[in-house]
Amino acid sequence: MNFTQFEARVRQWPAISFTTIILSRHHTDYEIYAIDDSSAVKTRLYLCQADNENHASLLIKQFTFWLMKINAAQRAGQEEKDSTEIPLLSE
Repeated sequence: MNFTQFEARVRQWPAISFTTIILSRHHTDYEIYAIDDSSAVKTRLYLCQADNENHASLLIKQFTFWLMKINAAQRAGQEEKDSTEIPLLSE
C-alpha cells in the first residue's frame, strides 16, 4: 500500500478521526488496523495483513507516520477554515 492508497482509505470516513495504528494478532495472522482511540466506540479500520511480526512492525511505523501527516494536514485545513469564518463586527 502506498501513501495515496492509505490516505484514500482513511479519508473514506471523514466523521471518524483515526488516531492510532495497531497490530491485532489472531493465531498466525498479523492484521493492522487504524483506530479512533479518542472515541468510546474505538472504531477500527482494517488496513492490511503482514507476513510476520517484523513486517508488521515496519508497516505500523510507516502507517503511523502517514497518519500523523494526514491528521496534521486536516488540523491545518480546519484551522484555516475556522480563521476565515470569523465574523466581522460592523459599526
